[in-house]
Amino acid sequence: MESIPTLRPTIREFANPIEYLSESKVQRLGHKYGMVKIVPPEGFHPHFSINRDSFKFNVRVQNLAELNILNRSRMFFMKQLNNFNRAKRIKKSERLVKPYIEATENQKIYLYDLFIMVVKGSGTLSSDSTPTQVSRRKRGRGSPEETSAQAHASLPPLTDIMSDGNLWRAISRKLRIPVKLLQDAFEQYISSYYNYLAAQTKAHGSSQFSKLLYNEEYPKSLLSDDDVEPSGSDDDESEDEGCLVCDRSNKPTKIILCDACDKPFHLYCLSPPLTSIPKGEWICNNCIVGNGYYGFKEESHFYTLSEFQKRCNSRETELTVDPVSGRKLSVEKLEQKFWNYVDDMEKSITVKYGADINGVSPGEISGFPSSHYIPEDLPISEREDFNQYTKHPMNLLNLPNAKGSLLPMFDRRISGMTVPWIYVGSTFSTFCWHLEDQYTLSANYQHEGAPKIWYSIPEYACHQFNSLMKSLAPDLFDKQPDLLHQLVTLVSPYDKRFQDAKITCFKAVQNPNEYIVTFPKCYHAGFNSGYNFNEAVNFTLDSWVPYGIEAIGDYQLTGKQCVFDMFELMLNVVIEFLKGKSSFQEELVRTCYLELLNVLNSKNKMIKQLPEVSVNPSFLKRIVRNDDWKLKENNLPSPKAEEDQSMLSDLHNMPDSVDFDVFCSKCHTICFLAFMIHYKRPNPRKRRKLHSFTVTQINELKGDKDLEVLCLKDYLALVEQSYGTHDNDKFNDNDNDDPFKNDELNYIRDPQEVRDILSAASPKIERARI
Repeated sequence: MESIPTLRPTIREFANPIEYLSESKVQRLGHKYGMVKIVPPEGFHPHFSINRDSFKFNVRVQNLAELNILNRSRMFFMKQLNNFNRAKRIKKSERLVKPYIEATENQKIYLYDLFIMVVKGSGTLSSDSTPTQVSRRKRGRGSPEETSAQAHASLPPLTDIMSDGNLWRAISRKLRIPVKLLQDAFEQYISSYYNYLAAQTKAHGSSQFSKLLYNEEYPKSLLSDDDVEPSGSDDDESEDEGCLVCDRSNKPTKIILCDACDKPFHLYCLSPPLTSIPKGEWICNNCIVGNGYYGFKEESHFYTLSEFQKRCNSRETELTVDPVSGRKLSVEKLEQKFWNYVDDMEKSITVKYGADINGVSPGEISGFPSSHYIPEDLPISEREDFNQYTKHPMNLLNLPNAKGSLLPMFDRRISGMTVPWIYVGSTFSTFCWHLEDQYTLSANYQHEGAPKIWYSIPEYACHQFNSLMKSLAPDLFDKQPDLLHQLVTLVSPYDKRFQDAKITCFKAVQNPNEYIVTFPKCYHAGFNSGYNFNEAVNFTLDSWVPYGIEAIGDYQLTGKQCVFDMFELMLNVVIEFLKGKSSFQEELVRTCYLELLNVLNSKNKMIKQLPEVSVNPSFLKRIVRNDDWKLKENNLPSPKAEEDQSMLSDLHNMPDSVDFDVFCSKCHTICFLAFMIHYKRPNPRKRRKLHSFTVTQINELKGDKDLEVLCLKDYLALVEQSYGTHDNDKFNDNDNDDPFKNDELNYIRDPQEVRDILSAASPKIERARI
């Protein structure tokens, strides 16, 4: 596999990283390879500035075989079949212990593969279908857009499937197993389960398995062990969890618990409802159909660096040394061994990774020199050099805010993006395939330890990669559309299916004192060859802006939340341009101006289409805004300058749990300009006093049983859907039944203010063009 290029910038180039990475020759390399390696100029050796005594971290437990997308899908399916058989009171001795059966002495039939081929062959499950529901770590949702075929199709009857000779011959050719063996396996192990799904999809009017699931606040993976909780779970909150359908805890005598996941359900909330608690075991649909959720388990123990390094060293010989020659394995041999562990579910291993470590105290945030922490072992003679490193732009504490980066436009810290996250690796611990948040660039620096092996899929090969992954597990992407954003999924770039898909992929080996820079929309993954200590941040170039805009639409399709408001960033760019303080390129400002003008017109058009709702102006008043462009234009001093500066300082120091943006509870997009509060019942017993709510409190309403927060687009879709099921009088004859009469329009930005900013910017942009 070809390696990515290694760049060796001069001292001057290295001191101006945004300008250097924006050069056309570097941009061309970034586009072609997706990543570049940067070796600093000779003499660049920042002191490793972690407080080894106080820095502690917990680790993710990674079962390598479960990260393989096909392995995990096969194990999920085995669990689903067993749960179905539990519900049907099949003897425990007859349940599956492996996800395959032996067809012949040398051939296995993986039941998941057979099932998916049958369903795909029937034409009811497409690997390219648009997702319509998200079963996430948090609340799921239905997509506002779905095709009529997806909405109304259901699985064909079992008799049609079994009698379809063309289908079975095609599967036989694909698997190279005789038709009779395949049909017998399907009939014995899968047919009853298929019949259940066929009846369920028919009742729900959709062939999508996600339509059969209940939304979960705290989902449990079918592969979870009982003794270790998945990352991100919360015991206290899950104990108080109400019925998974209505979210209420009332009528406890009418609540039934699933015997597989222990989740509560009201008997009358089920579809179809139950009149009494059945005898024997009862299993919910999420455990029979499978929610597709998978999360890393986390140990509760916190390691010191020396303790974790000692643990890594204890396995180093076993994993990285040739047992015959006693020599250290080459990178190529390590790659082969790692991917074998990922691919072979029967000979895999479990490893530990300290990932996404978000330090909060001095000496624990970054390994780079910082003015907030001076190591005790630092000689006095090195203090001056140490201070110089604290200011260097390639210090990852500084890079996100380096000259030319756009992230400073937010005036706040974003953990993991503008503030480094730390990664402490062990042998074969891995980071799975993913794109950076909102397709930003990233920089990863290795402070110490064994090499880190990287793989990159550049932007132009993303479509082929997405298609391959969805073809391998189409039902998994139906249930988890944002799967590739969850960093839990692998497929080997050396896999025959990967190579047959003609996916362009490159490799890198990162050593201490080297940077890996990823460019926009580059899929990357990799593993550690031993103990190492890395950290990473995100940053932007002017050329990134179109990718940031593209990410908004892509995220809406998968239900992934944006980390920051792209439109607010572009608005701040235009404001800074108006103030005359920026050195932004004219092309960047023009792009931001045009995008903002389009979205403003679009939002205003939507607001005009709203039914009669009340307007809440109080939320707008409490939003801190950078609106002193008017003061600059009129040469007026700001009487609040000191107060504003103090406020910006507070913003930088706010905890990560504080939200700055309002998210739509339906599509999870950030609501720019305005959002809607929709009361689910026309006549609520009491209305919430939302006027004093903070942004964080508004976002916490997403699981509320009485109301929901919606972007303008999803609100209008709800209005259209509701009015479409009634007479065209839009409830005028009976206002009491109008489901929207209590709703509120909340402005985040004043539309006229935005229009004034754009109007002021327009002639200045035209002058700059001349």
